[in-house]
Amino acid sequence: MGPDDIFTREDLTDEQRMFGRTAAEFMQKDVLPVEARLFAHDWELTRRLLRKAGELDLLRLEIPEAYGGLGLDKVSAAYVGEQIAIHPSFGGSLGAHTSIGTLPLVYFGTREQKARYLPRLASGELIAAYALTEPQSGSDALAAKTMAVLSADGRHYLLTGQKMWITNGGFADLFTIFAKVDGQKFTAFLVERGMGVVSGPDEKKLGLDGSSTTALMLDEVRVPVENVLGTIGEGHKVAFNILNLGRVKLGARNMSCARQALANATEYARQRRQFGRAIAEFGLIKQKLAEMAIRCFVGDAMVYRAIGEVDRALGAVDPADSIAVLKTIEGFAVECSINKVFTSEALAYVVDEALQVFGGNGYSREFPAERAYRDARITRIYEGTNEINRLLIPTRLVKRGLPARRVDPIPSGRLAGERALAETAKSLVVETLDGLAAAYGEGLREYQELLGHIADILIDVYAIESAVGRAEKLGHRAGPTSEVALDIARVFAADAADRIVHSTRQIMRSCHVGESRESTSRLLEPIRDFPGVDAVAARRRIADAVISGTPNRVLG
Repeated sequence: MGPDDIFTREDLTDEQRMFGRTAAEFMQKDVLPVEARLFAHDWELTRRLLRKAGELDLLRLEIPEAYGGLGLDKVSAAYVGEQIAIHPSFGGSLGAHTSIGTLPLVYFGTREQKARYLPRLASGELIAAYALTEPQSGSDALAAKTMAVLSADGRHYLLTGQKMWITNGGFADLFTIFAKVDGQKFTAFLVERGMGVVSGPDEKKLGLDGSSTTALMLDEVRVPVENVLGTIGEGHKVAFNILNLGRVKLGARNMSCARQALANATEYARQRRQFGRAIAEFGLIKQKLAEMAIRCFVGDAMVYRAIGEVDRALGAVDPADSIAVLKTIEGFAVECSINKVFTSEALAYVVDEALQVFGGNGYSREFPAERAYRDARITRIYEGTNEINRLLIPTRLVKRGLPARRVDPIPSGRLAGERALAETAKSLVVETLDGLAAAYGEGLREYQELLGHIADILIDVYAIESAVGRAEKLGHRAGPTSEVALDIARVFAADAADRIVHSTRQIMRSCHVGESRESTSRLLEPIRDFPGVDAVAARRRIADAVISGTPNRVLG
């Protein structure tokens, strides 16, 4: 992909930025000043804030205009989401409502269901929640035990069972609940609280303690037959498509939290003095700040590249054709899983290093680092664990059919070496996956460790390509910001080359990868010998830019 082919943060339109500013002002004026009450579980306040968000049009972005929404693109929704994410607890409440809470109805509801519920969800009159997980079925969602039995008069389904870890569970009005009709047919239902849903007490969580997370108890909850969502027996289509939709935008929220942690750590490093000078002047602190900035820049590039491609593809289908829209988004499932893993692990790294920069103060609740550290941990678990997403990346590629290896023109430009690295790594993935598939056939799925290494290579390839594309686009502009971007892309690519070599060697030592070992070794050689860049000097330049505030436009 050339720089003109990749969507970046810098391509946001004035209208998209306007919605972002509205969300940011709402958070600064209405949410952050009352966060203590959110942490004290004042759920009526949360509901009032959600209604205020509705008045500002922040709940209706992805709802069709015919049902009281704005019908906007995914980039707009993601950009608003990253502004809301500056308070992860409230961001979780709002996100659960607008994304996994509302979108099942948008894409799978009948006209009557949409007309009945969507306008009230758009305004915040009704608050939504999504209930899939059970005590014994987390990642294995289809092992759910909740039952749905048709009543004797044929007018209701009686739902019995228990759901766990339901965001907004303590105060939501409308739930998308999954149950098995007659114990076999996995099905989605629209269930109002007044039909008999009972919430358990709020969970005492490690983080996100300003959001409501409860169990739901269902004891013959009477759901009208017209509240079946989608088709009986096809609830998996609702469940997995909605999770995929959530992953499209999740990375933007993760990177928003990472940038906030970097900003807090940078400001502290400027102010904190030890041995007669600011700790920001010390090499190991600079190294931390630089690597945090690298992961923020790269994650941001990946996220907006993917969302931009999704919007471009959606532009070619009828937005009223839900099946076509979902099929289009499903085509980006690999990218969504890649971004979910990378951004959640980048966030984990950044909040951990931010706490380290704060030193002993980072461990105190008087400073912002410890809460960010706690809030971030869930991101590697929800929306599909990172382990599940790592398995999805290579297995979906194999199922889709691997492309033939090709010889591309030799790249040119200031990042030609990094582009060539990404292309070689792509060929390496194809060769290695071909070999593994030939060696193990259907049994490959049992070798999760090998699939995990393949996933890690693919994640790095996508990250290199995204970072290079964004840096080249910024490189067309003169000034210090573009030079910082080039440094970031070079350092990331050099480190990624080492990781790719490590993962490939792990695979080769474990098996012969079919008959392709010699070819794999040949492809690995230029990656192993990739010259890279003086990363110590480059990281110092990146850190100096971060400390001086130069790359603010790049890092958002």
